Amino acid sequence: MRRTLLTAPLGHDADTFWHLYKTSTSAVERRRAQFFALLAEGQPLPEILQVTRYSRVTAYDLVRNYREQGLAGLRDGRHSNQGAPRLLSPEQQQALAARLHADFEQGIVWSGKDVQDWLQEQYGLSVYLGRTYEFLRAAGFTPQRSRARQVVGNEAVKEADKSRSS
Repeated sequence: MRRTLLTAPLGHDADTFWHLYKTSTSAVERRRAQFFALLAEGQPLPEILQVTRYSRVTAYDLVRNYREQGLAGLRDGRHSNQGAPRLLSPEQQQALAARLHADFEQGIVWSGKDVQDWLQEQYGLSVYLGRTYEFLRAAGFTPQRSRARQVVGNEAVKEADKSRSS
């Protein structure tokens, strides 16, 4: 029989995978452990794929990760992903919030563009306008827009409209 990535012996036995399946709190890790436990037991691949709902491509990817990383390859990598670094440090956020509040006390309300310009001047940061609204909200402010004012109409025009609609 020809050895392929899926038929070559695994580095752990089925009991190890079933133990990981029973003790894991991550649904992704449990599903992967189930896949490898069934694979280690010698179950036919189509049956394993049907039970675990993995595609053949995903199965090959899982086995490749397992062969490269061992049991650590079964973990869900999203849990350890810290995400993108923050644009502003906590000190920079506090300085911005202090400036916003001080100006608000004087009757000055900042727009997103004002925040964008201030960040460029103070820290040399080029920030998208959309991100500035996040900073405003974090400081306790909401984006401000001017509201439409009710215009008092011309009485002659109002009378003309009434006569046309009657």
